[in-house]
Amino acid sequence: MQNTGYSSANTIRTVAAREITVALRNKSILITLAVLTIATLGAIGFLSWKSSQDDGEGAPTVVVVGVDKQALEAGLPAESTGSIVPGKGGPADKPLDISTASSRDEAIQQVKDGKDAALIAANPGYELISDGRVDQRVQESITTALVSLGQREALAKVNVAPEAFRAALPDTSMRTTNLKEEESSVNMAAVVTVLVGVGIMSYFIILFAGNIGARVTEEKSSRIVEILLASVRPIDFLAGKLIGNALVGFAATLIVLSVGTIGVLVTGLADGLAFDFATVPLLLIAFLLGLLFFGGLYAAAGSLISRTEDLQSAGSPVLLLLLGMVYAPFIGMTKMDSTVMQVLAWIPPFSLTTAPLEYAAGNLGLLGVVASFALAALVTAGALALVAKIYRYSILHNGSKLTWREALKQS
Repeated sequence: MQNTGYSSANTIRTVAAREITVALRNKSILITLAVLTIATLGAIGFLSWKSSQDDGEGAPTVVVVGVDKQALEAGLPAESTGSIVPGKGGPADKPLDISTASSRDEAIQQVKDGKDAALIAANPGYELISDGRVDQRVQESITTALVSLGQREALAKVNVAPEAFRAALPDTSMRTTNLKEEESSVNMAAVVTVLVGVGIMSYFIILFAGNIGARVTEEKSSRIVEILLASVRPIDFLAGKLIGNALVGFAATLIVLSVGTIGVLVTGLADGLAFDFATVPLLLIAFLLGLLFFGGLYAAAGSLISRTEDLQSAGSPVLLLLLGMVYAPFIGMTKMDSTVMQVLAWIPPFSLTTAPLEYAAGNLGLLGVVASFALAALVTAGALALVAKIYRYSILHNGSKLTWREALKQS
């Protein structure tokens, strides 16, 4: 019984506006958005503070007693090059800040007051004192310097100049090559960054898709949908519901991702990070496709039942598929070049989370991601067409709960 002047576009627009209003009044959605935004800002602030703390840390401090400070510094390894060749360091790149003390007791007191370690000539040998476990880098640097110092003293006893000895030494430096790492040079920092974005996107898909299913069941159980569908087409009503929630969800996801992106740029956390910011719009597209796909399936699940308490059982197949999409990138993040992950990047809906990750890892180009999302869009369109048939048949069905098999058979 549609009106003569019935307009599908006007119906969809009206229902979408109503869904947007209801969603914006939903305290759980607003609280979730606020918490995620604050958590994102807090995480960025903490990482920025931690980074500044690390940058502000000087070289470890060591106090020496009975040891020639200049001779010891001359034997320190060069921190800037990572060299462990004695005598190649210098004041500009020394890994330790060395000072002197007049006695063992004074050195111990300085360690208690904050020095990292104290090196004392024990005659024979040396004693390294620390308040707790000695940092491995400090111990290695001191050991290297002592070897160089002992070498100098031994050469002096046999009347050989240290410079002449070093000139006669062959090059014993060693460079390590890991074939596995060279074959798979994955930028893990970029992968983890995208993984955080995927997690945020997936959370909002779960939130808004579940909200769509709950709204459908609520309207059906209250019988209000029977009044509404007396004047509008079921497919238009469903379309408006999906579009309204998708717009709110898209805005929420955009806010959190934008806050995160701007935050890392302003704080300088992105400096030196080989991260392609084209991933951000890709995640937004993935969110839209994912919400339409799972929102439609949850709407179909909600139309099968007449009581809200039955939504969990009716939506369990959808939830399993959704969890598979969410957890796939987290499980496979350490094996991005595996066959499974590369195949999942082309299978909707798993491709919505794995394709951006493969792109960040360098295993899939931008055109590949676009093609993967195009395939996901086709599958989403097919799923929505099936959802429309199920919804049209089951939304006005009252009585016993319908199963997916029955709904598919009847539709």
